Amino acid sequence: MNEKGYSLVFVLLTVTIFFILGLTILSVSIYQAKFTQVRIEDVESLHEAVKAIEETIAELKVKVENLDLSTPSQLDNDLGSAQSGFIKDLMDRHGVSIEDMTKENKIERNKLFTRVYVISKRYGNKTVSRQVIITNTPSFLKYAIGSREDVTLNGGSYIDGNIYAEKNFYVTNVANYIYNSQKYSEPTSFPTTSETSVLFVGGNRYACNHENGSCYSTANNRFERIMANYRLNEVTFEDQGPSLQKEYDEFIDVDFDWTFKDKLLNAAGIETFSKEYEANINKSSDQLLDELKNNFTVLDSTQSLFTSLSEMPSNQSILLESDEISSFFIESGEVDLENRWLIVNGDLFLGNSINKPVKIRGNILVFGNLTISGDVQFDSTIYVLNRTFIYNANISGWNDKQVVLLSKGPLEIARINEFQNNFSFDTPNLKGYFYTDSNAVLYAVGSYVNIKGGLFARGNPDETVSDADTSGLVINAYRGEAEAHSDSISFVPSENKEQSRFVVRHDYSIWIDRGLGLPFVNKLDLIVDKIKVE
Repeated sequence: MNEKGYSLVFVLLTVTIFFILGLTILSVSIYQAKFTQVRIEDVESLHEAVKAIEETIAELKVKVENLDLSTPSQLDNDLGSAQSGFIKDLMDRHGVSIEDMTKENKIERNKLFTRVYVISKRYGNKTVSRQVIITNTPSFLKYAIGSREDVTLNGGSYIDGNIYAEKNFYVTNVANYIYNSQKYSEPTSFPTTSETSVLFVGGNRYACNHENGSCYSTANNRFERIMANYRLNEVTFEDQGPSLQKEYDEFIDVDFDWTFKDKLLNAAGIETFSKEYEANINKSSDQLLDELKNNFTVLDSTQSLFTSLSEMPSNQSILLESDEISSFFIESGEVDLENRWLIVNGDLFLGNSINKPVKIRGNILVFGNLTISGDVQFDSTIYVLNRTFIYNANISGWNDKQVVLLSKGPLEIARINEFQNNFSFDTPNLKGYFYTDSNAVLYAVGSYVNIKGGLFARGNPDETVSDADTSGLVINAYRGEAEAHSDSISFVPSENKEQSRFVVRHDYSIWIDRGLGLPFVNKLDLIVDKIKVE
């Protein structure tokens, strides 16, 4: 009898255990089903929010690109607001919120065609948003690096932003450099980009791996590609590369000569689109300078600039001109031009002769060459009619602003933090956007160049890049440590992107911070920032 009682208890216990186990499995299955359903609904809701924002942006882009550029007030009439007009129609049609952030970004609405909007839509407890900027600035500002001719990336650079090559794109895993007047090629890694980078190529793509044969020859005392070792329509990147696309948007170019004259007239107090403006814009820059001298405060040295700056009229721009010298030096102190322009009729040197950075706030027009060396902090846009040299320089923003530097002649950047091996991957040593209407070559083999902004060489098909056999933009970058010796450079290679000796990260704030100093074109465009989920 006792054995039968124990058996009954054991059976009841076993049934109870299996019953509890079954209930547990059922509960887990129901929870997982509910969780999966919630997750599916969450993903679908996110997709719907993103889709609504993308459709809104697409309609806004079509509207903007078909507007006639007349006056800033007319732009506001054409776009409307959240209360009425086209913006309200977009909000109602797509169920999104469109917040006008132009005033918050301190943009002069009555003088500029720049407008900043944040388009957002809720999904669940989160919000998807995307900032868009309406502007009449040229297209080159949209890219981290690029050219309307060829783009060549030699070696292990790191690029966070889009790349534009209107003609051909070349990539290799060697870095060319010049040391003691001799030309060398050093094996290194291929470039790396961020996950969101896009490569736009209008022509062909070529890749060369030095392990399969030399990429360059120096037989003619310049770096010449050995095309037999380049693979057609291939690109190779280290670890992470960009997505490949065709650029279907119209490239809105900058007319450098027209822009220089436009800024000179503005500096003289002549407003764009006025009758006086139209009567003068077709004259040469030299003729305009000669005829407009009475519109400026004329000084003959930078010493008088410092002593007289606080006493000058706040609305009158300054002309540096001298019969005795053709070069002007700003090597110490702070130059705060406020709303004035500085026009330099000659060459300009900016750099520090003491252990304190030179600070420049305001916009500058240079009729000669520009040289920047040492520690300089900028809140400026600079236009240079001739060549620009940047060497042994550490360029940063004054109060977290930046420099936009446009040069009609070649742009040369060299010896930046030379042979520094303490890599500051997240900290730039050049902050700004650098553009040349000509060709450009950059060597970051012994140098360490870390740009927050961008680098664009429009290119000149009638000339070739100095020391190379192509036109456009050429970047040479080693990845790893470099140490100088009397007759050579020794290298310690690395595959780590954080040891790239050329780093560039595109900065969308350029359209907002630079205001009236940016080059403008007679066509509106829509710039779209990255999606945010908060």
